[in-house]
Amino acid sequence: MARGERRPKSRDRSAEAGLGAVYEGPEVLAALLGQAGSPLDAGEVAERFARAQADGEERSDVVPTLFPEEPRFGDPSEARRLFSNLFGLWERVAAGLGPGDDAPEVAPPPSRAPPPPERGSLDGAELTPDFVEAIWREIAALPEREERRLRDRFQNAQADLAAWLDAVELPESGALAASDLCFEAWAMFDHALDERLRPVVWAEIRALETEPPPLESEQPALAAYAAEQLDNLADEDATFGAPERAQVERVLAAFAAALSRAVESPMDVS
Repeated sequence: MARGERRPKSRDRSAEAGLGAVYEGPEVLAALLGQAGSPLDAGEVAERFARAQADGEERSDVVPTLFPEEPRFGDPSEARRLFSNLFGLWERVAAGLGPGDDAPEVAPPPSRAPPPPERGSLDGAELTPDFVEAIWREIAALPEREERRLRDRFQNAQADLAAWLDAVELPESGALAASDLCFEAWAMFDHALDERLRPVVWAEIRALETEPPPLESEQPALAAYAAEQLDNLADEDATFGAPERAQVERVLAAFAAALSRAVESPMDVS
């Protein structure tokens, strides 16, 4: 993940704020809409925009209606590009133009992020950068219902670990970040290792929580990802200082160390 890049906030429409209006043509908009889960094409969106403007509706109230469920994005740039095109089309419709009238030259269609590596294909117990990158992007693009199902599966598959995470002491400013990072870490391990990842028992995580091994030595790819996310949080929340960050990092390090030690060899599961 490039430095400074943030995960898309699938339930936070503040991502729409501050974007420019750059319309790239009906083909690009249609491709972006389809990738995000909208069944509409550029013409249908333009018709909906025209009706809304005639009724005096606000753009911010109309755009969410284009998606039957929360929009899916492979990465933050896809979200920015889609909303920028929608805002550009809104302005064109307000000026009396249609989606194809005097449209700009067609830009290359947006590309999708590559699929994650095959489930259970990791050798050893150390997550590689491709698993870390692919799984956080996959989670970020999940509809709310599918993410909830994945979180429920975490609760069932790692009941003791989930209970420990609910009970462990965390700073208020970093509690959500710690919970999300631990959940994502489990999803990465789960996808990478499949049946080789056994449930962590309560005593194992309690034995690690006070002085866990450094995350960068156990799981360097995960540590790099977590550092980016915590840097972003520190930029956004002035109350998330060095002591709070150290507490979150300790919890994540214990969580990841417990999962690393719960990895069985291929012969043990054959």
